[in-house]
Amino acid sequence: MFRFITKDVWVGSRVRQFKMVDHPGAAAILVVKDGLVLFVEQYRPAAGRNMLEIPAGTIQRSESPLDCARRELREETGYSADNWETLGHLYPTPGYTNEVLHIFFASGLTKGEQRLEAGEEDIKVRWIPLEEVEEMIDKGEINDAKTIIAVFKYVRRMRQHS
Repeated sequence: MFRFITKDVWVGSRVRQFKMVDHPGAAAILVVKDGLVLFVEQYRPAAGRNMLEIPAGTIQRSESPLDCARRELREETGYSADNWETLGHLYPTPGYTNEVLHIFFASGLTKGEQRLEAGEEDIKVRWIPLEEVEEMIDKGEINDAKTIIAVFKYVRRMRQHS
């Protein structure tokens, strides 16, 4: 899935060598229904704690970002969605990886069963009011970058349409 690579790149007038993680990309899904935001809570070993995040996952071979988003929403939360809109894409950590993360907004939900993969058995689904989410971000209680950016983009979009 991930590979460590060395890449020679012309920068200015010389070739520089960069070591980086080659990443297939990922997709993340923001769901807001009746003023509530859909979260998954899970233990993140790199952070050493449980984190609240929007559902997300790595794109598999021959899978589009949207297909990945649909699969991850279903696997992690049990929900499927009829309506999908892009909220753009971002480079979460361009200093050491070429990963591109695609963010989607999903609506028109249908409840189903979680289909958790090995290692994801601890995922809990939570619905949190949007106003509380914004406060939790301000207080540093939610500090997952993709989640903060997705909420920011959603809130800005809602303000532009009101």
